[in-house]
Amino acid sequence: QPQPQQQAMAQAAERARRRDLVRIEMAERRIAEGEYGFCSECGDEIAEKRLDVDPMAERCINCAQ
Repeated sequence: QPQPQQQAMAQAAERARRRDLVRIEMAERRIAEGEYGFCSECGDEIAEKRLDVDPMAERCINCAQ
């Protein structure tokens, strides 16, 4: 039987997977709508380097801070 710590780690990993899936779906929606690569807050273009690090980024670095 799994230990409580193992169960907690497994639950945290599952939450992270679900969060990533939601972020991927949102990025796919922005691609389909022609809004990918533009900040969802200010509308400015998201820096290519930021998208290289996090292709699912919704906001530019200024709005994300």
